[in-house]
Amino acid sequence: MLTDGRVLCWFSCGAASAVAAKKTVEKYPNALVIYNDTLATEHPDNARFMRDVSNWIGKKILTIKSERYATVDDVIEQRRYMSGPKGALCTVEMKKIPRQNFQLPGDLHIFGLTHDEQSRIVRFDSQNDIDTEWILSENKTTKDDCFVILNNAGIKRPIMYDLGFKNNNCIGCVKVTSPKYWRRVLNLFPEVFWKRVRQSSALGVKMLEQARDGKKKRFFLSELPSLIDVAEDVEPSVECGVLCEYQELPR
Repeated sequence: MLTDGRVLCWFSCGAASAVAAKKTVEKYPNALVIYNDTLATEHPDNARFMRDVSNWIGKKILTIKSERYATVDDVIEQRRYMSGPKGALCTVEMKKIPRQNFQLPGDLHIFGLTHDEQSRIVRFDSQNDIDTEWILSENKTTKDDCFVILNNAGIKRPIMYDLGFKNNNCIGCVKVTSPKYWRRVLNLFPEVFWKRVRQSSALGVKMLEQARDGKKKRFFLSELPSLIDVAEDVEPSVECGVLCEYQELPR
């Protein structure tokens, strides 16, 4: 694809974004690979993974960050908001706004959505007025393919996948409503779980969703121990970044 501006590949410490970065640099040697800094709220292993990916692609990964907030907790506590039906403020403030501040007219943007995420690709393009190239989809690369590619390259995937999480998001992602997900956070990262309990209780946010009597109902995170059938709950694939729809609250 021809472009009048820069080629920007947005790396998120996820497996798919790593493979997207590799394919981008192979196709566009002068491309910039950029990471929106949320490391303080992610698993410490992500720093290792980012170094491994940087060595693999032969290029330094540029880090940009929010000018207002250092962590997801800063966003939650200063803005007094966690998440809602249209997304999360932490994604907007720490990923979307820094990207918008960095990008220039004419830039070509490459994100790590895979061939098995066509609906998300269509949705993103319909909601964003930027030039995109879906390099994984065009190469028919699926998310499972990305794990195989990393393994073949000798790169250990981020540990959050091995701990059972579908996505390598921040620990205690406020967009996830699955009781099964939060049971896993409670078991593996209890300090994060109880912090989210305190935050959601203070803000009156019912973060959990479960079907009762054929209808979906919302529950406070503190009610997790009383929820039934957690083992049968399906943890959705909730990725942080390109698909956040949240409309800005007044500052």
